[in-house]
Amino acid sequence: MDKKLAIKRQFLRYIHPLKSITNAVDQKKCWIEQMKYLVQDFKMLLNLSFKEFWSTVVFNKQATMGLCTFLQEAAPPHLMDQLPQDGDVLTIYNEIDHFAYKLFKRLTTSSENEENFMSPHYMWSLLCNNNIISIPMLYDICSIYGQSYKKELEIVFIELFTCQKLYKENLIHSIQFTIKCLSQFQDKIELEIDYDNHIAQSNKTSTEIEETNLCMIEDIINFLLDTSYSISNFLEIYPLASIFFYQEKLHLKIASFYHSIKPLIYKKVIAMNKLEKFQEKLHASRLLLVKSVKQCLIHIPTKTTNKSESTVEEYLEAVSELLAYNEFVNDYHVVYNLTNDIKKYQKSNKEIDSTRYDYLLKSLELINKPYTELEQKELQEEQLEVQTSSKNIENAKLRSLINNVKDLLPHLGDGFIQKCLEFYDMDSEKVINMVLEDCLPPELTQYEFNLPLMTEYEDTASGYDPSIKGNKKLKKLKAVLDDKSFRKEMRPFYEKYNFTEITCAELESYYNDEYDDTYDEVEYVIPEPTDENEKRRPDVTPRVLLEKKAVTEFVEEEFSDDEPQPVLNFQPFCENPEEVRERQARRYAAKQSNRSNRSKPQAASSSATSSGSNVELDRQRKNENKAFSGNHNRRNAARNKQQRGMF
Repeated sequence: MDKKLAIKRQFLRYIHPLKSITNAVDQKKCWIEQMKYLVQDFKMLLNLSFKEFWSTVVFNKQATMGLCTFLQEAAPPHLMDQLPQDGDVLTIYNEIDHFAYKLFKRLTTSSENEENFMSPHYMWSLLCNNNIISIPMLYDICSIYGQSYKKELEIVFIELFTCQKLYKENLIHSIQFTIKCLSQFQDKIELEIDYDNHIAQSNKTSTEIEETNLCMIEDIINFLLDTSYSISNFLEIYPLASIFFYQEKLHLKIASFYHSIKPLIYKKVIAMNKLEKFQEKLHASRLLLVKSVKQCLIHIPTKTTNKSESTVEEYLEAVSELLAYNEFVNDYHVVYNLTNDIKKYQKSNKEIDSTRYDYLLKSLELINKPYTELEQKELQEEQLEVQTSSKNIENAKLRSLINNVKDLLPHLGDGFIQKCLEFYDMDSEKVINMVLEDCLPPELTQYEFNLPLMTEYEDTASGYDPSIKGNKKLKKLKAVLDDKSFRKEMRPFYEKYNFTEITCAELESYYNDEYDDTYDEVEYVIPEPTDENEKRRPDVTPRVLLEKKAVTEFVEEEFSDDEPQPVLNFQPFCENPEEVRERQARRYAAKQSNRSNRSKPQAASSSATSSGSNVELDRQRKNENKAFSGNHNRRNAARNKQQRGMF
């Protein structure tokens, strides 16, 4: 490379058509002319010789400006609706897209022929040190060309990360920056939705509010889709980078972001009645975010061949961390079926406690239970709607056939016509002919002609059909009650349990009892009757009813003369009033004496130190309690003393 070989030229930048074209035709022509010059720049760089090309790229910083700006502003395949749907604009855009990838391809090629080549390590050090190709540019490349040139990009990425170690460090920094961007984007969505609620309460018209909300939600969905495509395609092209994404906990950030953002966006889109417009993009972004988490964890299953306990522990720990985000885990389980993965690990490694597997499986079941119940409920509702609709159609057809027959035979009941139609395979003309010719079979003549229309339940719930002529006798209550034929039918069933009804004659034949004389020789002694007076204890008068004197006499009789007689602890019902008054008088006198002793002045013989301490104590009490007594002239008195020079 030589600086003298570098081409000194001003290179153009790429401008997004929506930023320079509004509705004017002149603006469109101007943009197309500018983009033609950009295509010429790309062609000129591609036509340079090997040395001139690398000298220009390294020493002229504007040489790759067109490529960098195009990768930043380009519309990837999933956002082609962001371009003006104009034939001329799309033609020049596709041309720029083609030559931009060619330029990137030449930048990543170290050897063109036997004469023009350099080592891959030297080439990637040039590109990295001069910041010609960076990690953000690689994200854009994956988003724009990831699906079209996947095989070629896989080779480029492997060579890039193998030859230049700085790209791995830059990748880790970019992952950390991506995590910060997702956090800021989450806060931005919440703030914008709150701001939208404030706008709804402002004085703006409904059309202005709707346009503002539509632009806001469209930007959010496009950014979400582009970010998810970039991460997913990057991990798909270079799967070895998954370990860096996993170590930086990007999978947890995506799960948290997904859990909080999904309900907000869907709620907003449904409120705007724009779900049909954005449903495809939302579904694609959700699927790609779930796929990105799967790709972050892909390096763990590759170790399952070793069946090491640490690998299983690592995977179970990752799953248990994801369980905190219900919205994400439910969608992840629908796409990749976490239950099967956990059971597979359980079979491969049984050294880990089974309770841990059971906990994870039970948690997944509880998380997915509301969604499965909702799906089952929706499925049942759909089936019920289909059944009711089909049943309504059948009822409508039956009603029309009954009306056709009744137009000619109005004396027939709807129920009888229904029976005839069912017998003749819903052929109304045949029913009319058979009735007019009086050629109905016995299966139909047993019904009354004026039989009303009965529902299916009424027709099958009862054990007999009241409309049949042979069963009219069963309408009589006495005949129904006298019918005991059901006993014969139930007898074999209860005979299995040795419990059945028998007649009196059967009972006499069954019962063959003989007199038991086992205890006839045993003599039974009849007890003698006792006197009623001896049974009862003597009558005793209660002590409460006895007089006081009688009580004392009874107590004296109860104790013997030798033992000392205990003194009775007599407890009166109420206290003597004289004793109460006397006790209160003594208490009052003691209180008065204590009060008089407290109010007496101290003896004159007390020392000077003690009197001084009492004075200080009085001052302290006065100072503390002066707020409780009124002295509103304190300020005036202090002013007078100050004027007289007292202090």
